[in-house]
Amino acid sequence: ESYTEHIVHCLAAMLAARAQNLARISRHAMTPSRAMCTRIPDNTEQSTGMEKKEEEQTSDIFWSREPIVGHRGTKENPAIVPSFNDSRVVGLETEQGVIWFRLNKGPLHLVANQYFKLQQIEGGDH
Repeated sequence: ESYTEHIVHCLAAMLAARAQNLARISRHAMTPSRAMCTRIPDNTEQSTGMEKKEEEQTSDIFWSREPIVGHRGTKENPAIVPSFNDSRVVGLETEQGVIWFRLNKGPLHLVANQYFKLQQIEGGDH
């Protein structure tokens, strides 16, 4: 039974029990068991989005927490950053720490003497 099916079943059971109480139905009528609603779902049953991708260990590079490693971007050969969107937040590790910046589609972006260019790609699972 999936998490969604479990929730639907629990809600249906609670609504049915409430309706029976309000209508003062006989004690001998069948009432759905609420015992099934006492279990708390685990993370794999309720995770969504990036968390689910991480748990499923998909090969999608856009959920990964690992850095994208490449050459030092120059004006003639900028570091290309892929994105399904027309902008992306990028973290650049320097000797002073991480510099975070928004990389937009279009012209080259100069950060800490390195050039970056966003490459918008089609598709994606987002």
